[in-house]
Amino acid sequence: MSQSFVTVNDSSTGYDDYRRHALDVANYFVEHSHYTKTPLQIQKLTYIAHGYMLGIHGKSLVFDQAEAWEHGPVFPKVYHEFKKWKFTPIGKVRYTPDPFTSDQQNVLDNVLAFYGRFCGYYLSQITHDNSDTETPWKKCYVYGASHTPIPDTVTQSYYKQLYNEHGYDY
Repeated sequence: MSQSFVTVNDSSTGYDDYRRHALDVANYFVEHSHYTKTPLQIQKLTYIAHGYMLGIHGKSLVFDQAEAWEHGPVFPKVYHEFKKWKFTPIGKVRYTPDPFTSDQQNVLDNVLAFYGRFCGYYLSQITHDNSDTETPWKKCYVYGASHTPIPDTVTQSYYKQLYNEHGYDY
């Protein structure tokens, strides 16, 4: 089995970096959700968890770059892995993850507990069209363009503010 995370010593902070692949996070949500799991739900849960990890802990959850696509933030590898299910629930995935760190696990569990009950359409709305504040997607999306990177600094700022104001209960 290949290792799902890579340890990198971050000399600027002195901490080891245990970022994961976005697909590891997506597969975690598929395996642990008690609700229907469509590709859109899994995509948005993965992005939301990444955002909260940045906002709360100041560390990226994933190696992958989030991109601003027409209908919200996307991790391309997650999109391509699950697109065959379209709007139907995702079937069983074969997935044996390496353990997440305690901070990662806490974020994943809290995101799943609060956001996991919502449909993909609602999750899509809150990740790209929040009328209260300018979401990272709104800041980065260029009409007609796709695959525009959403910098972690933009995501971090948004989710830090969201967490400080609402906790996980947005």
